[in-house]
Amino acid sequence: MHDSHGPSQDPAREPSGASSADPLKALFEQAAAAGRARAAYAPAGEISARGRRVHRRRLAVLAAGACLVVGGGGAALGALLAGPPQPVVPATSPSVIGPAPADTTTAPPPTPPSTTQAPSVGTTTTPPAGIPTSTGTTRPGATTTTTPPGGAG
Repeated sequence: MHDSHGPSQDPAREPSGASSADPLKALFEQAAAAGRARAAYAPAGEISARGRRVHRRRLAVLAAGACLVVGGGGAALGALLAGPPQPVVPATSPSVIGPAPADTTTAPPPTPPSTTQAPSVGTTTTPPAGIPTSTGTTRPGATTTTTPPGGAG
């Protein structure tokens, strides 16, 4: 080892064997020598405790990664086993809830022949009770609901 005071006398460190005249270099060498003299190894128990902590952290990261892989694989497997997705209807069409609407393209049932005279042009008649009426037109595919006489109950 080197002496802790004064510049180093190692000829390999000094160019052409000349002594160091640089005061800053001498101060750095003194500080390095003082640091080497006070340096000590950490106790073996502290080093092994640090190693155990690092080992536990690595195992925790490995376990978390394994959980993510298994969970992601399970989710992907569940999505694959669920089958093809149902077709999505456009947002502009009304959603159908309940039974399908009755076919409105057929003609209404024939009325029984009456013995009374046919109404003259310009007069209006009311249908018998219980037969729903509609004055507007509906577009194809639209659903309509009618309330029976007496209200919904």
